[in-house]
Amino acid sequence: MELINTLEKEYELYGIRWKERPYLIMTDYGEKRIRYWSEKENLNWHIKWRDESSKGSGAVPDRMIRTKSGEPAIKYGNKWLTVHDHTEEWYGCEDVERWGQFIGTLLNTAMSSNQQDAFVKQTKHPVFDLKSCITLAEKYLEANFQCIVTSIKESKQRLEFSHAIKSKFRNHELPVLDKDLSIKNGRKIFHFLFYQGSESVPIKGYLPIRRFLVEWLERTSPSSLKLLLTEVNKHFSLDRDQGLLLLAEVVTPWELYDCLNQLDNSSLERMIDGLKKYEDCWESNRIVVKTVTEWFDEKRRKVAL
Repeated sequence: MELINTLEKEYELYGIRWKERPYLIMTDYGEKRIRYWSEKENLNWHIKWRDESSKGSGAVPDRMIRTKSGEPAIKYGNKWLTVHDHTEEWYGCEDVERWGQFIGTLLNTAMSSNQQDAFVKQTKHPVFDLKSCITLAEKYLEANFQCIVTSIKESKQRLEFSHAIKSKFRNHELPVLDKDLSIKNGRKIFHFLFYQGSESVPIKGYLPIRRFLVEWLERTSPSSLKLLLTEVNKHFSLDRDQGLLLLAEVVTPWELYDCLNQLDNSSLERMIDGLKKYEDCWESNRIVVKTVTEWFDEKRRKVAL
């Protein structure tokens, strides 16, 4: 009851009761989610991206509900606490235009404000480690399993291409994004896309967008993925350096980690099953790389015409 009493005192919310302790409450104004933050810098970043990404967009992030005194968060014990609107209704992938607008607006926000905060400047860009992947795959390479031999060879080629782009644009800024960007976080309030962000420490670069594109293709089709990129491009230009930096992240063979995790040589049956999952995982990600690369090639041809 102590937390309920605190919420009633700090917020203009009435009829507060627990739905799922300690994260979900019911109020006379609907269901709300409580988030807990241990790092003030991370909290401040999340407040900023939610506030700025909601401006002029048909998609609405789950902004922090303000207290009676207008504050976005309150101190509770040794942490900070925020309250957000919450809904369980999934938005889905049918409205490509709305998702494209949201991702484009999100990227504009990430590029316009990511250097204003010392915390964000310290955020690192994830680096792919091919050597560690090869070490994990060595016994399978020695056995000459073709799917693994082929994927390692292709990974090297893709990594060289990615490094060439990143080297050319190494002095360009990168977006800083919520690490857990996902279609699953897209919920529906009336006809709006209501995006529920996370509490994760953000990361620098396009890896969250890459993961989102992989997830999108898993749920839709290559043509839908191309439409999504076209919609994103209407709100955030992918025509030049930032588009190429996104392409560099897409071709980086991040899926190799996931593929190797499928392997298990504890028995012949498990090994065969693991190799099949490896092939499926690798092939599905190759389709993402192929589709995104085709979209950029088609766009360049249109510009040339």
